[in-house]
Amino acid sequence: MKITTYSVNGKESYGVVTDDGIIDAKPLAGGPQTLRGAIAAGALDIIAEAAAGKSPDHSLDEIEFLPVIPDPDKIIAVGLNYRSHVLEGGRDIPEWPMIFTRFNNSQVGHGQAMIKPKVSDKFDFEGEMAVIIGK
Repeated sequence: MKITTYSVNGKESYGVVTDDGIIDAKPLAGGPQTLRGAIAAGALDIIAEAAAGKSPDHSLDEIEFLPVIPDPDKIIAVGLNYRSHVLEGGRDIPEWPMIFTRFNNSQVGHGQAMIKPKVSDKFDFEGEMAVIIGK
């Protein structure tokens, strides 16, 4: 199941992403007003069951993707965490992981413009993975 937070006509919600659009999950979840709240309430199974076979409420063209969790408690990242990326940058293999944080306002939704710092001349493209630990 792919889930996201989105906006349609200025109204924020969260939903299940399908090939044909978005199924609004807020009314299916039984109360949580945000995706973060739905995860904390353990409502993902309820959402998956209720969304199965349901037609989308919105087409992908009419929504704006927002950061999946716009207000996380924290974002912890690990840099230089695989050999080929370290060597690609001409750096020495670090003895310890390089841990750093990200801020909420540095996130963008799928398909949204990314902000490049003025001190950078290019983006550093990497695969990203999100892990939610606990509830």
